[in-house]
Amino acid sequence: MYANSKELPIIVYNTASKNLEKITLLRPGLARIYVCGLTPYDSMHVGHARTFVFYDIFRRYLEYLGVEVRFVTNFTDIDDKIINRARQEFGGELINRWYEVPSRYIKEFFDAMDRLYVKRAYAYPKVTENINDMLKWIQELVSKNLAYVSPDGSVYFDITKVPRYGEFSGQKIEDLIAGARVEPEPGKRNPLDFALWKSWSEGEPWWNSPWSPGRPGWHLECVVMSSKYLGVPFDIHGGGQDLIFPHHENEIAIARVYFGIDYFARYWIHVGLVTIRGQKMSKSLGNIIPIMEVLRKYDGEVLRLYYAMTQYRKPMDFDPDALDQVRNSLMSVYAAYDMLTEAINEAPDTGDRDNELLSKVNEFVNSFEESLNNDINTSGAVAALMDFARYIASTVIYNTQHYSRNALTNALTAFSDLANILGILNRTRLPPSLVSLIDTLIRIRAQLRARKMFDVADEIRNELSKLGVVVSDVGNKTYWYIDRDKITQWH
Repeated sequence: MYANSKELPIIVYNTASKNLEKITLLRPGLARIYVCGLTPYDSMHVGHARTFVFYDIFRRYLEYLGVEVRFVTNFTDIDDKIINRARQEFGGELINRWYEVPSRYIKEFFDAMDRLYVKRAYAYPKVTENINDMLKWIQELVSKNLAYVSPDGSVYFDITKVPRYGEFSGQKIEDLIAGARVEPEPGKRNPLDFALWKSWSEGEPWWNSPWSPGRPGWHLECVVMSSKYLGVPFDIHGGGQDLIFPHHENEIAIARVYFGIDYFARYWIHVGLVTIRGQKMSKSLGNIIPIMEVLRKYDGEVLRLYYAMTQYRKPMDFDPDALDQVRNSLMSVYAAYDMLTEAINEAPDTGDRDNELLSKVNEFVNSFEESLNNDINTSGAVAALMDFARYIASTVIYNTQHYSRNALTNALTAFSDLANILGILNRTRLPPSLVSLIDTLIRIRAQLRARKMFDVADEIRNELSKLGVVVSDVGNKTYWYIDRDKITQWH
């Protein structure tokens, strides 16, 4: 549809311009997206997961429109927090074992992404794999007098050399300086200047540089890695709203003087923060909810649907008690899919109400697309899909004799396509042989129930449940779906 186009139908809020803007790609049919990733010193929580699920839905919608997506997200795998965590765990062995910390949480990240059905990125650059590139950037910034070396060998970026510093986040330099916390960093000229290179402290991991043994600073890392993997300028840069200042402001500052362009990404899209019962998540409050803790109880599809029910820019209060209701909504989507699949098997070759059905399907599809075109309003998209499911359950299955097999197949394809954008109905994409086996067991169970052999029928249901196949009887019909947190042994 838009495979060779620059102009897309999507309007998004651009943090850089503070306006809603229509997306125009820099290269026809290719969307290049960079999202600031994790600092893997601890388990990712429900706030992190919201950002990655949103961007996965956004990516799926772009692909549905025919756009190729080159999605990159990074790991800041060397950082003060990682070093502190390694010091707590390994003490004097830190220098030899520190990388066990990021390695552990990077693995956990991928486990969570798989359980959330988040598609893999084009690249996952790590800071430790790109230090030589960062050194080249720092050398050039120092040579152009845009950065300076402190007496201890650290290198700082001079924010006074940046045109309109603070413009992106809506900050005024004088206000920032007045409220700045001056940290004990020898040789730092301005409280807002930030480290491009941090000199070595005893017992910490380090890399060689022309100025001192040490490691790169946080703000430099993402601008170097994003431009390396996506080129400059690229289309979309994003992350959580907490990154607007100072992280993204400082990335933009570096790129502005390094490349000589205002913004090295065209659109800046930020996801709202997640609170727990109205409070910000923090270790001091003890209210951080690790995503894997939730995924042990609920399938990733439930979490995806739950996140999608709130538009991405709005703050979200995470309520674990609401997830059971969301799971019921997910079951109704599966039930509608199964009902429609069964109706296709029994449908005639011709139908006298095909036009009516297809017109109604187009209404749901248009409503779904219009919602996502309007600043990726996933809550509106969810509402359109749920309306579609209710229409199938309340109208279509009671009039199957009026619809042709072809019309019903078109309706099923549309329904499945919309669900796929939200990242649900993954059970329908299981291997056909596995689906066939489960369907056979469901038919045998139905025959046993018809003969009043309920004990044996219940045994089949219980065994399927142990494998993660949830069986639901609605009237004289039976539907099933996959509960992913029970089937890790299938992977």
